[in-house]
Amino acid sequence: MFLLKLVLFGALIFGNDARYSKCNLIQKIWRSGKACTYNPDEVLDTVQFARKYGYQSESHTILTDDGYFLTLHRIPGPKSGKRGGQPVFLQHGLLASSFDWVADKNISLGFILADMGYDVWLGNSRGNTYSKAHISIPVDSSNYWNFSFHEMGIYDLPAALKYVGEVTKMEGEIIYIGHSMGTTQFFVFSSLLPEKAKTVKMMVGLAPVAYMTHIKSPIRYLSPFVNKVDWLRKFLGLNQFLPNNFVIKMLSTECENFNLGKKICENIVFLLCGFDKKQFNQDILGVILHHTPAGSSTKTILHYAHEIKNDGKFQRYDYGTSGNMAHYGTQSPPDYNISNIQTPTFLMYGKNDWLASPTDVLKLYSELKNPIDAYQIKFDSFNHVDFIFGKDVDTLVVKPLLKVLFNYTANAT
Repeated sequence: MFLLKLVLFGALIFGNDARYSKCNLIQKIWRSGKACTYNPDEVLDTVQFARKYGYQSESHTILTDDGYFLTLHRIPGPKSGKRGGQPVFLQHGLLASSFDWVADKNISLGFILADMGYDVWLGNSRGNTYSKAHISIPVDSSNYWNFSFHEMGIYDLPAALKYVGEVTKMEGEIIYIGHSMGTTQFFVFSSLLPEKAKTVKMMVGLAPVAYMTHIKSPIRYLSPFVNKVDWLRKFLGLNQFLPNNFVIKMLSTECENFNLGKKICENIVFLLCGFDKKQFNQDILGVILHHTPAGSSTKTILHYAHEIKNDGKFQRYDYGTSGNMAHYGTQSPPDYNISNIQTPTFLMYGKNDWLASPTDVLKLYSELKNPIDAYQIKFDSFNHVDFIFGKDVDTLVVKPLLKVLFNYTANAT
């Protein structure tokens, strides 16, 4: 019955396949009559964008223990050029990149922290625009894309945080701020490798994702198909997550039920994470659509889908009964033990989040060994991507975040 619904949804939506330029898209969604012009910021990468707006910016390449090359971007301080502040490591979310943290210029967290004197480091997870290389495995091979947020947690974060600590000579003083999957990676990292996690002084989780029992995102519709390899190969892309038009259009019907723009709903990030028109800044839509989605593996999406299928448990990848026996020696995948996390942790969540429901966030918070607080954003419709692209992010997110951050700050101005 579910497959029949998919076919019907696809048939209905394929009947209207109009093409819009970015300008037409923006004008259609907001019914704007003002002239739409090309924004040259769209083609700038993270470093170029930061430099254009007056900041020093650097690109660093590191190598993980399993051979993946990752790119870290750095904004070492304010426009004045002062260096030496406490390092803050910002890790993007699902299908995103380092660009998220600077996209909205003066209200973006990356620039605000740099202006305050912090040494800002921006991570890029394996498989995204900036971190798509391996020491020996070709990027177009299945072996390259055989990873999920588990490998990001046990390989990417240890390598990146060790590097930042060595370069800044401030091991143990790093403040970690993650959004969405950037929090998932950290929970994997700090639960399995608590000794290595001691390089982090505190962790801030924006829209944290661990438990997924009460998820509202259309990603839940993928959970019945997580073990159907032929279906995955055809519709999602077996290696890199490249869902075909049928899947995008099928899932977007639910998004459109919230009276959102059709083309917004066909952007996979907004489709999976939700969209809040009240908070979205239309002036940066063209820039966002150019940089997002930034790429990841299908296995990463499936890891989340497996969790949903398995009652929302926060656990390792589910390979099926025989595969689990081979990988773990148990019929079911082991849970990640949240109580192993020793890092002081501050969580921020939105009431209307499609991926990180308040109920799931509070369950996570209740199991933390060293919790600071769980703060609900003071805006009822605040959604998952609003933590990055919300037009009031400086007052709704950054302001309360900084009040907590100052208690763990060594020498920011």
